[in-house]
Amino acid sequence: MDKNSSENDNRVRKIIIVGGGSSGWMAAAYLHKALNFNVDITLIESPRIPRIGVGEATIPTIKEELFDFLQIPEEEWMSECKATYKLGIRFQNWKKPASQGGDHYYHNFGEMPEVKGIPLSHIWMYGRQRQGRTDSMEYACYPTSPICDALKSPRFMDGSKAVHYAYHFDALLMANYLKKWSIERGLTYISDDIVETPLTEDGSIKCLKGESGRVYEADLYIDCSGFAGLLIEKALGEPKITFHDSLLTDRAVAVNIPSDSATEGIRPYTTASAFSSGWTWEIPLYGRSGNGYVYSSAFQTPEEAEREVRAWFGKKVDNLDVRHIKFVSGRRRRSWVKNCVSFGLASSFLEPLESTGLYFVYAALYQLVACFPNKQIEPALRDKFNERVSYMVDDVRDFIVLHFCTSPRTDTPYWRANQNELKLPETLKEVLELQRAGIPIRKSYASNEALYASFEAGFDRFWTNSNFQSIFAGVGYLPRQPMPLLQHRPDILAEAERVFDDVRKKTSQMMSRLPSQYDYLTALYARGARPMEEASRQKAS
Repeated sequence: MDKNSSENDNRVRKIIIVGGGSSGWMAAAYLHKALNFNVDITLIESPRIPRIGVGEATIPTIKEELFDFLQIPEEEWMSECKATYKLGIRFQNWKKPASQGGDHYYHNFGEMPEVKGIPLSHIWMYGRQRQGRTDSMEYACYPTSPICDALKSPRFMDGSKAVHYAYHFDALLMANYLKKWSIERGLTYISDDIVETPLTEDGSIKCLKGESGRVYEADLYIDCSGFAGLLIEKALGEPKITFHDSLLTDRAVAVNIPSDSATEGIRPYTTASAFSSGWTWEIPLYGRSGNGYVYSSAFQTPEEAEREVRAWFGKKVDNLDVRHIKFVSGRRRRSWVKNCVSFGLASSFLEPLESTGLYFVYAALYQLVACFPNKQIEPALRDKFNERVSYMVDDVRDFIVLHFCTSPRTDTPYWRANQNELKLPETLKEVLELQRAGIPIRKSYASNEALYASFEAGFDRFWTNSNFQSIFAGVGYLPRQPMPLLQHRPDILAEAERVFDDVRKKTSQMMSRLPSQYDYLTALYARGARPMEEASRQKAS
């Protein structure tokens, strides 16, 4: 046997994915494409376990890193998944409750401008603290907020892009779409329950045994079995690291509400409204909205939480059923153990305030491909993958905790606990100290595109100064003093006024030209339907 044959014998030839849902079918499609359709991939899904299907909001990287990577145009998938555009998150009542008049601010996507290396956010803060500026940061430094207010599309009618965006979509329909896409390209689909997972002498997975009596063998096993952790936890015993001391929420009550998109329009943002013991999400799709309340069971019972949700949405939910969900925010100590790699809920889960659940899946898939092994797995590959995934989850945890610990609300025991009882990670304490000192936090290396393109930039700098300042300014967590350098640089302050004016002009231009999200999506959906209608006619003839 020559050297090349020996190397080929060591190549991973067969992968088994356990579990469907969003993470399973994303893994199937992504790995199928990334490995150039040269690996035999099988997905085994239980016929009895229902999908959770609540991960309906995303962040902008999903376009480049998943749909563009799979070469699936928007007009081909968005209509099938009732998808809409998302330009950011509108946070409501995080400074004061609705009973006291409420408040709101936007966390917009994209980087705000800089002036001679100084982020516009810090020049805005200087004006706020030293010059009596009264406008809000997200309107002064971004063109996006008025677009959100007006329910506009992020794309012009000719298809050109105006601002950064992500998506909302029906997670169950998305899983079904990727299932069809993968099977059409050669993936093997099996409906069976895994009832036993024998191990080898070194603790690796030897095979999987199904309730059907079939035995399944692979070179690499992917666990997408959700919170059950069928392989990574039940078979391999990998423990979880929980974040209960810094994230108090651990329950959700979810409800889907029909909507009339033509009459009501479609909001191009997720809404996150603070409640008595947590917050509620509103995710607008085409024809319905996905909604729910994320709360802490230490401060509220399921019955109380459901009553609060029903009171908030009123008559729209009178005859609708709700779902109660339990969760624990945290991650596996290691997501890759032996010859098993876990993704999605089997690997990690953070309460969904910043819509990062699906991001964890495709970002980790990218890392698996970057560290892809032979049959004889080099430990260094596993170690690097686990290091990067752990950093990713911990970094997002810090950013989510920041929302709660900086909120000035003290009207309920839950909000007082967020101010006084959280165990703040040391990495987050450093961010808070920098903010109080008036120094920019994690400036991006270059453009958003460059930021999203590579692991080393994207993971180390995923949350940049623009993200942090959106939250800090929104709840009034400003520096003790404005950026000291600006006292010595009147040239920067003068130049900044021209940049602020450019933002206003850009906003005005886009507001006059951008269509409503409803009008744009209706046209996009129609374009996507034509090829399907033509294919149906050809088939019939």
